[in-house]
Amino acid sequence: MKKQWIWLFALLLVLNVNVVQAAPQRIVSLAPSITENLFALGVGEQVVGVTSWCDYPEAAASKTVIGDAMNLNMELLLSLEPDLVVGDSTLVQGHLARLTELGIPTFVVGPTTVAEVQASLILLGEAVGAKDKGEELAKEMEMRLDELVRGAERPRKVRVFMEIWNEPLMTAGPGSFMDELIVLAGGENIAGDSPTAWPVFSEELVLERDPEIVILTSYNLEEALGRSAWQVTTAMKNGDVYEVNPDLYSRTTPRLLEALADLIELLDAVGK
Repeated sequence: MKKQWIWLFALLLVLNVNVVQAAPQRIVSLAPSITENLFALGVGEQVVGVTSWCDYPEAAASKTVIGDAMNLNMELLLSLEPDLVVGDSTLVQGHLARLTELGIPTFVVGPTTVAEVQASLILLGEAVGAKDKGEELAKEMEMRLDELVRGAERPRKVRVFMEIWNEPLMTAGPGSFMDELIVLAGGENIAGDSPTAWPVFSEELVLERDPEIVILTSYNLEEALGRSAWQVTTAMKNGDVYEVNPDLYSRTTPRLLEALADLIELLDAVGK
């Protein structure tokens, strides 16, 4: 695992060429995971702007809200006079391009695996003047990951359906960090052969592939339990349908390993 995130770190370094050399003092974050990682790196005081979705840690609530992860108040953002704006590669790309045109330094992250989260922590730490802390966080993740994976060995893989959204029914496919969590936890993702990372998935396939456990990330347990067609699945019959904290499972931060620990515990309980 270590070699993997080292070369990913080198790749991200090449992709981020518009970053200030001096440690920034006025940082704007354009995604909840970024905000969380900035605070984890110890530069929360330098953060002056966040999105409306940035709710962790609690201190993030005191920052100026410049929009959500999709729509930004560019005028308000510029009024904060940021010397670094950090964005996600999958969101607000147009805004990042505009900021670059205006000469405002930007930094882009977009990890899709645990290894990439580690690599992005190192590079983000370097960009905000917290290189040592970034390396420390990455090493802590590496050690914790090794510990969790060793404890997740099981005689057979548990069939898992990870529900991202219910209408339309969406799940996590290959190339997503949620799919990786399932595999690391010793599970078999029933959507593991999907053509995309975040596919719309048919109810018929769910029933056909008969998950032993269903993980819900949208706080819709009551609705899910009421699905008449799903009552034939092993998960429903055995009561193995669980609502989890979506912030842990969906944000590419060190807390992703808390999600892994939670998932391992849930899979351990299947069939007991």
